[in-house]
Amino acid sequence: MNNNFKTIIVFVVGVLLGVAVTGLYIHHCFTRSWVNSGNHKHAVDMLDSKLNLTADQKTKIEKVFDDAAPAMEAIRVGTNAKLKTIRDNNSTQVRLLLTGDQQKKFDVLKAEWDKKSNANDKGWHIPGLPQGPPPCGPGTMCSPVPDHSSQPGSK
Repeated sequence: MNNNFKTIIVFVVGVLLGVAVTGLYIHHCFTRSWVNSGNHKHAVDMLDSKLNLTADQKTKIEKVFDDAAPAMEAIRVGTNAKLKTIRDNNSTQVRLLLTGDQQKKFDVLKAEWDKKSNANDKGWHIPGLPQGPPPCGPGTMCSPVPDHSSQPGSK
């Protein structure tokens, strides 16, 4: 009986540890994607570590990413606008299928969803992460104007 109890305890602890580690890993993955989104520094650093870039190469590669950032941001904004149109159309169609009481409840739910969506303009709704878009600044895709002034080799 004592051996069975120990076996059960070890099994339960193992399952709990497995669940905890899996949760931490998933949170880490989402955190990493949130932090890295709109920021190409991680990509340049990875290329530097794998390819041993010179300072000149690193500066030029950073400029490539900076130059592409406005086009990528435009695609993101355009895609979000198209997705919003589809979501709004779906909501309208769903609402038409509901009874009067259901429509009232649905309207309250939709207002809550819209409020959350509008409070976070880039759509980042990952639990445990700060609300709002990733931090902006030089070297990020959400920076309005790339800033090369602080980089070595800039003119």
